[in-house]
Amino acid sequence: MKTILELRNVSKIYETKAYALNQVNLKIKKHSLNLVLGHSGSGKSTLINLASLLDTPTQGDILINGKNTSQMSESEKTHLRRLQTGIVYQRDNLFPYLTLLENVMIPMVPKDANKAAQIIRTMEINDISKFPQEISVAQQQRVALSRALINNPSLILGDEPTGELNTEDTKKFLDYMLYARNKAAVLMVSNNPDISEYFGHVYALKDGSIKEI
Repeated sequence: MKTILELRNVSKIYETKAYALNQVNLKIKKHSLNLVLGHSGSGKSTLINLASLLDTPTQGDILINGKNTSQMSESEKTHLRRLQTGIVYQRDNLFPYLTLLENVMIPMVPKDANKAAQIIRTMEINDISKFPQEISVAQQQRVALSRALINNPSLILGDEPTGELNTEDTKKFLDYMLYARNKAAVLMVSNNPDISEYFGHVYALKDGSIKEI
């Protein structure tokens, strides 16, 4: 199976000399569902920021679809991130002054309102002219997932996207992540071990190190 994301001996060291990640090696395969568990402050968001190329490692290499991103310019990274990755955060995913349709169309290349509308409705949200504040947090997260999928990326990243959802809404969101897996590799971080059953590969992040459990 093709490797979509690979971290090779990746470390992230902050000015305090603290390791957020320490010599991490990780391979995420095509069509796989991957969960990284860790407590607050364990480096989960750092991992997502590195995987999405929003941050750069202190040491090591990050490869996406076999391309070593450490050798890319910032504009090349931005282009790759826009077309090859999609991200869903825990909160503040959507722009409040844009409709649901407009939010999903933001990263589209080229713009296609019909395609955007179709993917939102796939998530069981029919009134695409509403604004984010007019729908529930659970629905907002599904709209954010729609936007993450809109360019048919090879990698979907989730930074605790179920952190503010109840049990029923978490289950529904994860069902849609299973749908996303048909189109892309999924890497999600969380502090909730109860969702582990949805994932084919589960890792623990502790003291800057990752190991499969």
